Amino acid sequence: MSLLPCFKRGLALALFLALPAMALACSIPVFRYAIEHWRPDPYQVFVYHDQDLTEGDRQLLAWIGEQATAGANVAARTIDTRQSLEPVDQARWEKLGEATLPRLVVQMPQRVGDGEAPVNSAAWDEAELKRLISSPKRVELAERLIKGEVVWVFLESGNKEEDERVFALLSDQIAIQQESIELPEIEEQDLKDLSTAPTELEIRFSAMRVARDDPAEHWFKETLLSTEPDLRDEELADQPMVFPVFGRGRALYALVGQGINADMIAEAAVFLTGACQCTVKAENPGVDLLIPVRWDDFIEVSEPEEVDLPLVGLGGGLPLAKPAPEAPAAAAPVATVAALPTDAAMPQAAAPSPVSAAPASDPASLGGAAAAADAEVASLMAEVKRTTAATDALIADAGAAPAAPGVLLPVIVLLVMGLVVALLGTSVLRRS
Repeated sequence: MSLLPCFKRGLALALFLALPAMALACSIPVFRYAIEHWRPDPYQVFVYHDQDLTEGDRQLLAWIGEQATAGANVAARTIDTRQSLEPVDQARWEKLGEATLPRLVVQMPQRVGDGEAPVNSAAWDEAELKRLISSPKRVELAERLIKGEVVWVFLESGNKEEDERVFALLSDQIAIQQESIELPEIEEQDLKDLSTAPTELEIRFSAMRVARDDPAEHWFKETLLSTEPDLRDEELADQPMVFPVFGRGRALYALVGQGINADMIAEAAVFLTGACQCTVKAENPGVDLLIPVRWDDFIEVSEPEEVDLPLVGLGGGLPLAKPAPEAPAAAAPVATVAALPTDAAMPQAAAPSPVSAAPASDPASLGGAAAAADAEVASLMAEVKRTTAATDALIADAGAAPAAPGVLLPVIVLLVMGLVVALLGTSVLRRS
């Protein structure tokens, strides 16, 4: 039996299996798709205590909830060490050693690593909370991102001469890339995922320096160093680092020391400005940073998105986050951060209550979503017909070893059914 027919049938099957991944691709540049569609994951804040919470403690917890409502991607939970702890909470507590309680423990979002990627811990007080939630550099970073920039955050090494040399190299190279890179042509079927005209898209690169010893940026530095598990290794402690940040505050990855060179900078720049090869955020490189901005107040989103549930009520604690009220349209693209209230203005803590249900969807938006879904289903069915014809042609071309009609027909039927299921599933994934 000739191997050619087997090869052609295998080719048809390979094309079929590749269609879901192809359907998840998009011609919109990564940096633009991310800012419109990828919502930041919340950082996990745990408050370990061995005594009843005071009124001041409850006010601080309520303030964290207010910041989450105001846009900060953070969620808090209290853990009473006098109670029987869940194994994961116990393990996290044991890593702190002889820490004084109450204690603030901060971890990366659950999707990072195994869900237990630490950032750092500190005393549980108002000053630490203020530095954790916001800092001058992060406000500046958000303002640049809202303007459509990709910001190359330069974390200094502390060696002034080396930092000046590397920062100059970075500045020169991102200027070269900004001028030389051409954005991809937006395909017609992707225009529904873009809120602006393709002709209005442009590449904007900028660099921003962060000093490691700046007290105001302590938590920003700790967050950057937590985006990858080895950035705190001893051999990297005195190295400058660059973090390309895009979208709604997502750090792509770290360029370290000698890795901050023309080739690596170009590679990151090309990826961020190229067509989005997978629209699912979790399947893309990068880690969200903690930035207190209600992004939807400043960024027009092309279609509704599914929002992750906040980290509330897992193993006890106070339910802090509430549905955000409708905010008035912003007069100018300036990121705003809620200020830490004074003692007189601190809200009174409410008694714990179940998590509020999500507000009902707007009927008008549901109707628009249904119409969009119908149009996409029609498009998918057209794709099914085209793929079926292509599959039939491939199999018909395999004349060296024709299959019996009784065998060939079920194979074609199964392929077509599988394709329909895969494409419809992919459509759901893209929309979410």
